[in-house]
Amino acid sequence: MIELSRRNLLALLGSMSVPALLGVVAPARAAGTKLTAVEWGGDVVKAMKEIAAQQSTVDIDWVLHQGGAAAILPKIKAIWPRTDFDYVAGWEGSFNSMIKEDWLETIAPADIPNLADIPAKMIIKDSKGGIKAVPRAVGGMYFGYRTDTVPMPVTKIEDLFDPKLKGAICWPGPTQSMMLQIVALALHGGGDEKNMEPGWALMKDLAKSGNIGRIAVTDVDFTNSFTAGETSVGFFAEPSWAAVAKNFPVTRLTKQKGMATFLYQSGFAVLKNRPNLKATLDFINFAISPPMNALYAKVAGEAPLNAKAETPDNLKHLIFTAAELDEYVHVPDYDVVLSSQDAWAKRWEADIAPLL
Repeated sequence: MIELSRRNLLALLGSMSVPALLGVVAPARAAGTKLTAVEWGGDVVKAMKEIAAQQSTVDIDWVLHQGGAAAILPKIKAIWPRTDFDYVAGWEGSFNSMIKEDWLETIAPADIPNLADIPAKMIIKDSKGGIKAVPRAVGGMYFGYRTDTVPMPVTKIEDLFDPKLKGAICWPGPTQSMMLQIVALALHGGGDEKNMEPGWALMKDLAKSGNIGRIAVTDVDFTNSFTAGETSVGFFAEPSWAAVAKNFPVTRLTKQKGMATFLYQSGFAVLKNRPNLKATLDFINFAISPPMNALYAKVAGEAPLNAKAETPDNLKHLIFTAAELDEYVHVPDYDVVLSSQDAWAKRWEADIAPLL
């Protein structure tokens, strides 16, 4: 299974400026093939729909994630070994859970030729070296604010507690971001994902402060709250920040000392026990081709992973030098994060929710 190290991230992010190639030809149509795909809402599914419209191989029924990527896991487990989905979009955290459950097809590189242009160290594998998920883009989860409405600039964790921010913070709910927002607080307090007590203590203080004006259960909750001007400070994933930034100025705190940034890769996991394996792999191969990967980045707001795809200027804040990775980016132990989700969610409901 892949370890997402700073070295790997540097190799990845350094490969994102090669110009895109043009002229990918979609595979010939397999008549009557229909896939069921799980995606996020907002600009992410919009991007995937635009990609799907560029080919005539398959039709796709889109099923949208409700909450974070891990929210789909109980639905799959409930009816396994039957499954209703051909591929599920996710990231390291949800993919690692699926690998442990042995739900995913092992993918041969020959079945997805465009994997050759994805940095090899970023491809998620099982303990035997089998490819288990196909990366498509890199994004971040980090603090930021809407520049034109924020009551005061935010430059450090302590600012979140300032009375000037009364009701101005949009905070992720417990199903969002693998609760890395509380890991960020723990890091500030001297802990980390293995020692969360400093994070919970700060989370209690933040909940008591009255500065949290909205708990975002979904990414749409976040973007709606920001675009309506209800809140202006938050911690969320790249596509949501990108959606707000289309219409309003946003300050992204990806390189703000003391405010951790978490980088992640999103991509495709292909489930076993479905009749459409070849059509699914062909579509994924098309989706990560240079022009389609660049299209995804432009619309969805995540930087492309195909080394031949162009990175939009508005995503250059996701490019870090080696020194910047060391200073600003925290790569958590995802085994610890994943195994702690239930306990953290219960802690949230018991200790935090009553204070909000």
